[in-house]
Amino acid sequence: MSYPIKLQCIKRRSGWRQFYLPVPAALAEALECQEGEIWSWSVRDRKHLCLQRQHDSRPPHPKRS
Repeated sequence: MSYPIKLQCIKRRSGWRQFYLPVPAALAEALECQEGEIWSWSVRDRKHLCLQRQHDSRPPHPKRS
């Protein structure tokens, strides 16, 4: 399943631009994201961006048998 998102750009008066990729609510819920969490990103190549949660202090889900 995929969730297409549109890259957003905010242009400041100073000429500075900020780009945003909104995270769909369904994806944030599936990842159990919380407001204020810190994520890091790395670029694999022009088509792949990798996101990683910095710290996850929550206990892991129990394994299903």
